[in-house]
Amino acid sequence: HVRHGDSCPKWEDKHSHLPGAKCHAFQKYVDQMEEMKRRYGVTRVFLCTDDPSVVAQLADYPQFDFVHLHFDRTVFAASDWAIELKLLMATIDRRLVAETSLLDIFLLSHADYMVGTLSSHFASLAYELSSAAKGYHPPYISLDYPWRGSLLSPVSFYDQSGATTQEVELNEGRRDFGKATKT
Repeated sequence: HVRHGDSCPKWEDKHSHLPGAKCHAFQKYVDQMEEMKRRYGVTRVFLCTDDPSVVAQLADYPQFDFVHLHFDRTVFAASDWAIELKLLMATIDRRLVAETSLLDIFLLSHADYMVGTLSSHFASLAYELSSAAKGYHPPYISLDYPWRGSLLSPVSFYDQSGATTQEVELNEGRRDFGKATKT
């Protein structure tokens, strides 16, 4: 899952829900696909992206057999407005967004391996659906954060007995982390 589109401009915003997360060049994804190929022999790639320039680059990587939905992705790249705002303002075809999003998540969730950014709710949902359907966590490489049950939760590390050894807050903007909550 290569998410660019409306998420990239927001990453530089210190008020973003995930400050510090980055949009990566497609080559970084390809580097990790090469690692999946080396480890598991993967050559067929289902590409899920909102960026038309990524689809235009696919011929540069003949070592992979790319499969993707065919639709006009320029509707996502036309401005840096969040997709939610475009939908609210009716400046984008709601049916196109709904159908392509659902199909991408469904198809991505059936992949045997995943490369993406798990800071993306879209990629996280697809990975969680894949794990639930398979009954195990399939191999993945995240270019930013490790998988966790919620993007709003700190990442916990456990020892062999299951005791928490460390909690790392990736979202420094959270106001409740490390503070007692009042009831």
